Amino acid sequence: MIEEHRLRTLINCEVPRRADRPEEVSRREHRRSRCPAPRQLDAGEVGHLLNMLLEAYDGRRPAAQVRALVAPEVYAGLTGPRRPRPRHRTQTIHTCTPAPEVVEACARVEADGRSFALAARFIRTPTGWWCERFALLKPQEPAKPSRRAA
Repeated sequence: MIEEHRLRTLINCEVPRRADRPEEVSRREHRRSRCPAPRQLDAGEVGHLLNMLLEAYDGRRPAAQVRALVAPEVYAGLTGPRRPRPRHRTQTIHTCTPAPEVVEACARVEADGRSFALAARFIRTPTGWWCERFALLKPQEPAKPSRRAA
């Protein structure tokens, strides 16, 4: 059994075209209309971004993969000389919104059984969220006692 299919034109369904040209729209307005503003980050998304940045910091992810997500200063810190680093894992994440376009985060990070503090600041851009500050705060090495001559 073969069915025959016929194409029907949709003349009656076409949207009528405007005779006059639309008014000129600036590039900025056009970009805004195509790309809606990114929504607010929640703690889960912040955690995902922080883990990506920690992977780049540890050398387990190429820093070029996060280049579009970070400020040039942060990128420079991620692309420094590579030394073997332990794997850092986020344990707890806290976020706050000091301004509508800003999300600040702090986290407790563990590596090799030690805990460290992590601080980050994300700002909203027309294309998405951008990490403006990223700092892994490690404790200072204990000072070695100096030997006094007796």
